[in-house]
Amino acid sequence: DEPTAAVIAARVEGAAAELRSLGLPVVWLRSLALPGEETYFCLFSAEMVEHVIAANERAGLGFDHITEVVTIEPGT
Repeated sequence: DEPTAAVIAARVEGAAAELRSLGLPVVWLRSLALPGEETYFCLFSAEMVEHVIAANERAGLGFDHITEVVTIEPGT
């Protein structure tokens, strides 16, 4: 549900901020929740997959997998 998703988002955002303060360039961009499927996606900007793993672990979250993506913005 939305309140749970907001709590998770705050944890992920805080974890990424802590890692940045330690010098790891990882930024939480946004999250998407699919409540009907009990699925939650976190989108990060990071130089290394290990930084995203560290953010999830610091936030106390498990994950099924991490996938690199490329985004294409309108007008590019």
